[in-house]
Amino acid sequence: MTSSRFRNILNTAKESPGDAVTFLTITTIVVVTLLDMFDVLSLGQEFLSAAAIVVLSAFLVTLLASKKAAVEQKGALQNVVTDLGAIKQDIEIRGTGAHVIEIPREEIGRRLDELLNSANSWHFRGGLGGWQRSTALPALASVMNQDISYVMHILNPANEDLCHRYANYRASAGQRTGTTDPQSVRDELLALLYAAAWYQQRTRVKPDISFLSNYSPLRYDLSNAGLIVTVPDMQERAIYAPAGGWYCTSVRDELEQAGKALPAVVLPSGDDMFPRNWRDVRAQHVMDALEAVRVRPSRISDQPSLPLLADWAESQNLDFEKIAQLPFKGRSN
Repeated sequence: MTSSRFRNILNTAKESPGDAVTFLTITTIVVVTLLDMFDVLSLGQEFLSAAAIVVLSAFLVTLLASKKAAVEQKGALQNVVTDLGAIKQDIEIRGTGAHVIEIPREEIGRRLDELLNSANSWHFRGGLGGWQRSTALPALASVMNQDISYVMHILNPANEDLCHRYANYRASAGQRTGTTDPQSVRDELLALLYAAAWYQQRTRVKPDISFLSNYSPLRYDLSNAGLIVTVPDMQERAIYAPAGGWYCTSVRDELEQAGKALPAVVLPSGDDMFPRNWRDVRAQHVMDALEAVRVRPSRISDQPSLPLLADWAESQNLDFEKIAQLPFKGRSN
């Protein structure tokens, strides 16, 4: 459609006498604009708007010098204005107003910080939640004047097969040592659960946690300001979608609807399990809290809840000294 608009402009210019300069000007602007649209060149919106004005001005001069009837001149000018306006709108749709844009890895951290700084709610669906423990939860916990809804969909640490498969995936994706064996995957997930329970007890963060039955390479971080989609490979780019757009709205709805049927985690409460200062957390606190965690089959099921720690995640199989080092790993204050 855009190419047909360009052809309309060119045909109109060629029909006007004595317009060699104008025709060359139009052709140059068209070529440069096409190069920008196909990412051969990178031009700003201001340049493209200025180019449109140049085209209009040049063509207007040609029309004034033409011997065509006034009615034909007016009609031709109106067509040019219409086509250029449509082209400008097409360019804007591909710019800052887009509902989904791809961002380089260098921008991921800044974009996530922007989402956190304005967040009054948070959704996370992903793997081990290391960034949730080190950065997201501490930042959300700093909000003092309102409750912060924190919805999290993570792998079930008591699902041995799932932890094995996710560990194998991380190993094949070239992840760092320490999170590529199933026991470490299990322990980091258990640490994430303790961290969520601690923030529930000591801050205004209100966790709502569900267990996934399968893993995905995609990780979703969603706030009221927008969405970031990443993968475990730190060298890869990410997807950013601002709030209010179709994609961000649809992902939010997907997470909310999916959570209704997923197994739901019931976190414990009690001062004895959650020291006021996170630096005072010890293995006994973590063990007591995790042994008190229950899992409901789903939020819409009447079946009774069951203990989280079972099978290969039984207390006797866990190193709570190791797990106790993980809930606040990377937190600076």
